[in-house]
Formats: sequence, structure tokens, C-alpha cells
Amino acid sequence: MRRIREEFGVNMTCGASNVSFGMPARHALGSAFLPMAMTAGLTSAIMDTRTPEIVEAVKAADLLPGHDEWGGSRIAAHRARRAKEAAAAQ
Repeated sequence: MRRIREEFGVNMTCGASNVSFGMPARHALGSAFLPMAMTAGLTSAIMDTRTPEIVEAVKAADLLPGHDEWGGSRIAAHRARRAKEAAAAQ
């Protein structure tokens, strides 16, 4: 991915679950793979957004290199999740 990004400057999409097909703990593998791929030049991924571990990993990977300035996206997602949990508890 890094070489393609550096040499050709193109955007890349991949199926994130392909790396973990048939493996145990698929969500853990996806959560590790996507941030690594993002640092190597991945610009978009086909992923299951219903998997909280993967979504959290992607948001964290966006925050740390400064792509989510001031953490606004991560904070908004956290607050929305907490509000949903609080509503469900009532």
C-alpha cells in the first residue's frame, strides 16, 4: 500500500475483512489491520460499521496523526454512544 501510494499517489480501497477471513477473533484482527493500513496509505475501507472495536480503532487511528483535529469526530461518537446507552438503560 505504501509503495502504491508513494509512487502513484492514488487513493486505495480494500475489503477490511478479507485479511481475517476464516480466522478466530476476526474483529481483533480487523481492529489491528485497519490502523496499520491507514498509516501505509489506505484511504478508504469496506468494513462492517456495526463492529464497535473496528470503528473505535479507525477513529483512534484518525485522531493520533492529527486527521481528526481536536478529536471532534471521536468525541462526538463517544457522546452519541453514551447517550444511546443511557437511553437504553431507562
